[in-house]
Amino acid sequence: MDPARIGKADLETLVAELVSENSVSTLSNLAITQKVANWLETLSFEIEWIEYKDQAGVSKASLVAVRNPKGTYREKGGAAYLAHTDVVPVDDWYTGFSGPFEVVERAGKLYGRGTCDMKGSLCSAIKAASRIDPSEQTKPIYFVITADEEIGMEGAQQVDKRSKLWNEMIHREVIGIIGEPTEMQVVHAHKGTYGVILRSTGQSAHTSTGRGINANYALIPALQKLLELKEQTETQKPFRNEQFDPPTVTLNMVIKNEPLAINVTTAIAEALIFYRTMPQVDCQEIQSQLRKIQSEHNLEWIDKGEKAHWSVDPLSPWIQELLAITGQGKSKTVSYGTDGAVLQRLSKLVVCGPGSIEQAHRKDEWVAIEQLQRAVEVYEQAFRKWAY
Repeated sequence: MDPARIGKADLETLVAELVSENSVSTLSNLAITQKVANWLETLSFEIEWIEYKDQAGVSKASLVAVRNPKGTYREKGGAAYLAHTDVVPVDDWYTGFSGPFEVVERAGKLYGRGTCDMKGSLCSAIKAASRIDPSEQTKPIYFVITADEEIGMEGAQQVDKRSKLWNEMIHREVIGIIGEPTEMQVVHAHKGTYGVILRSTGQSAHTSTGRGINANYALIPALQKLLELKEQTETQKPFRNEQFDPPTVTLNMVIKNEPLAINVTTAIAEALIFYRTMPQVDCQEIQSQLRKIQSEHNLEWIDKGEKAHWSVDPLSPWIQELLAITGQGKSKTVSYGTDGAVLQRLSKLVVCGPGSIEQAHRKDEWVAIEQLQRAVEVYEQAFRKWAY
């Protein structure tokens, strides 16, 4: 696709081309990443390709791209757009009129996996960049496109560890827009995540023998304490931040048994604990109480890792500038996470993208065309503001 075609193509066409690439997180994203790289190269971007194999040995790639000015070149500043190419599974996909990897328009909405989260947003940003002549820039424009955002943000971690252009962006103090769905509302903070498994191990046997050791009997007494901890996080002020909706860590618990058969004694019983961290909330106290429960009930502790919460001062100049561009009076917070959890070395970040998080990850995921068009306008104005 040449630059003229990207500029002339309607958003529906661009979105359909990306959605047609099956990039569910368990699969390789090399094909869609190459397609995005090709599009950006036609717009005079230079590409840095960051390939790796995930824990299952599947090849993945992130990329960082830059388009430098053709004329005057300022030493500091620049604009960036950040997105991911992977999407959540489609096992439950159902609309009654379309498959997950074909885009169908109904009543001004585009249906398809990734239309909202977040291939539509990426197309809007590419479209915005196509409207700007490099000769008009005095500062660079960057794209950071990652893999595996939906399952641990490994792509962003690889960018942070390995990318030369990423380090250049940090040095230049570039302003970056993470295009996750916010209904084009300007967002200055989001929650992080933490997960742990508390495991009890028994011994399987045919239940008729009476010789097995049911792992549930060690785990069950701990469940009441876990419920009490959840109640504390919901009601006690130190665990709440009223800037968020909901203002709690929304601690969740999943019980897992192996083997799952009524005539076999349970050999492994697990409580999977997951909660969302927030600024101004000391989540070490939650972890301390979890450690106490683990110790008292002699359970195994399997740490599933943390992804940091992210926040910037809502009065930061770039937040105020994007508010002016979008015509909003105040920025907001969101309760989900983004690659910003990993990419915090770029201090001037903001989250703003088309569509609602409530439309993402659904069996009938969709995004409004009007939102995508609005994103093009906002991203173009932001690129012009910060790269001129």
